[in-house]
Amino acid sequence: MKKTLLAVALAPLFIQSQAFATETSTDDVMVVTANRFEQPLSTVIASTDVVTKAQIESRQLKTLTDVLKWLPGVQVTNNGGLGQSSSVSIRGSSSKHVVVLYNGVRLGSATTGSANFSAIPLVGVEKVELVRGPRAAVYGADAIGGVINIVTTSHIEGDQGVISAGIGSDEYLQGQASVASQLGENSWLKVGVNSESAEGFDVSGEGFNPDQPDDDGFRRQDLSLELGSQFTPTLRGRVLGFYHTSLNEYEYYISNGQKSPDEQESKLFNVSGQLEYSRDKLGSALTISKNQDSSDNKGGEFPGSKIVTDRYVINWLNSYQLTESVLIQGGIDYQNDSVADSNLWNSSKGKFESYDGTSRYNRAAFLSSFVNLGDAQFEASVRYDDNEAFGSYTTWQLGAGYGVTDNIRVIASAGTGFQAPTFNDLYWPGYGNKELKPEESFNYEAGVEAYYSFADFRVVGYSNKIDNLITYQGKDKELESSSADIKGIEISANFDTGPFSHMVSLDLLDHDNKVNVAGFGKPTDIQSKKLARKANEVAKWLVSYTYDEWQADLSYMYQGKRYDDSKNTIELEPYSLVDVSASYAINTRWVVRGKVANLLDKEYQTANTYNTQRRAFYLTTTYQF
Repeated sequence: MKKTLLAVALAPLFIQSQAFATETSTDDVMVVTANRFEQPLSTVIASTDVVTKAQIESRQLKTLTDVLKWLPGVQVTNNGGLGQSSSVSIRGSSSKHVVVLYNGVRLGSATTGSANFSAIPLVGVEKVELVRGPRAAVYGADAIGGVINIVTTSHIEGDQGVISAGIGSDEYLQGQASVASQLGENSWLKVGVNSESAEGFDVSGEGFNPDQPDDDGFRRQDLSLELGSQFTPTLRGRVLGFYHTSLNEYEYYISNGQKSPDEQESKLFNVSGQLEYSRDKLGSALTISKNQDSSDNKGGEFPGSKIVTDRYVINWLNSYQLTESVLIQGGIDYQNDSVADSNLWNSSKGKFESYDGTSRYNRAAFLSSFVNLGDAQFEASVRYDDNEAFGSYTTWQLGAGYGVTDNIRVIASAGTGFQAPTFNDLYWPGYGNKELKPEESFNYEAGVEAYYSFADFRVVGYSNKIDNLITYQGKDKELESSSADIKGIEISANFDTGPFSHMVSLDLLDHDNKVNVAGFGKPTDIQSKKLARKANEVAKWLVSYTYDEWQADLSYMYQGKRYDDSKNTIELEPYSLVDVSASYAINTRWVVRGKVANLLDKEYQTANTYNTQRRAFYLTTTYQF
């Protein structure tokens, strides 16, 4: 991404390094996710990208997966269109291997093991940071593939607000508003609301049984909130959170001669309280949060599965600036996951059951250091996790970067990670397997990056080996453990040609998954297969043009062929996708935007039997006050 100065305040759960911050040039982006403290992007060793609010608005991205799918190393799977379930893969990993943070607060479901990407609102978002590669020694379990941080906190001066309304294909309607206000000299308030709905289209593709040629729509409402106060020059506190509710239509199946539910009511609630202290060389941040994720399936001839999960998290992060070049961090994390309510349909037995296990905790302590010597940077982290169900694990991370010239830097890193089986992996009726072990990974990577006034580029080669990888073998079959070896090359560049700004990337992936195709508990038949829904080649090109009050964007993506299943029996065809958008600023406050998604009207699938949206048109108007 182009480097522009972001007026981003100290993000929750992260410590600001004053020594590193003062070395920042005026064109350097500040990021907080890679090492849990604020630092210039030019000093980060891990592959990191930032998508700003302005970029989200200009390209008219409507969901978090829309934002992520255009970034290097990312592949997105959608079970339909807007409102339908989706998953995110970073460098060949699964959604369960991606830590998702909202203002530094961890999201995710104890049952699925991943965040509900379709439910995370973009209202009020200032930027999205993506760190590719494992960060388990920094964030603990699940951070095998990468870390995503959605940041809504920004610098507030006076009262300000934004209101927008949009229409589009498939009877799409959207209304959104956000306001920010200073409450006296030392306090502030931010509130955002969003409402969306659409009649949708038929998501059942070829091979879906039974065929259901009906539209599958959705409606959703979102609320985000931040209330904070600077109590003293060194102490401040805040309360942050969001609430999401949605009703999505999907396709039913037949079980014991009856139709399954074909509607899903989802609710996602997250709230956190944070207290931050910073003085001279010392910083400390305490965060307590609760996340509740519920899913209730309705509308069938028999009751649907209902799941409510609660996650309580406590983080205490401390930092000390040992010298101008050395920052030391340490802290503790506590996480308690529980299934508050469950009613699970066992299709093989034709009856409802519940999870055998309903709660577990994870306690952790970590220590890290970051050294910035100007031309060279070093990082080291070690973390100890104590999981109630699976015992203790120690993970580590080492990294280094060296500027061989004023413009060119080489980087290298290595680290380990682990991910405990989810409640679904262990206990879901019909395919849960109580004998599963935690997944363990070892990753190493090396690359070169260059920054010039007219362009920048980055080339990284990586290898990630995952043992005990939990593999889905098909309906009514127990989950199986496998061993995956993922290698890849990631190339990205940003450059200008006259009035046009370009962002291009190429991902080349080579992955081998050794799995027992006979199934769990059967005679061993180990075969090498490709990971499901992971293309070997993905290319992306984004170009932006600005002239006076006009701005236009074009986005192109190519995704190669991939297999839909772990046994590699169902092949998904490669496809190319083109989006175009344009905006016109009527004045400094009022902007009108239009977009054509899937301009070439391509018919493609990212998941077998699920259609994706054909050509669609959107029109939005936004007013700032």
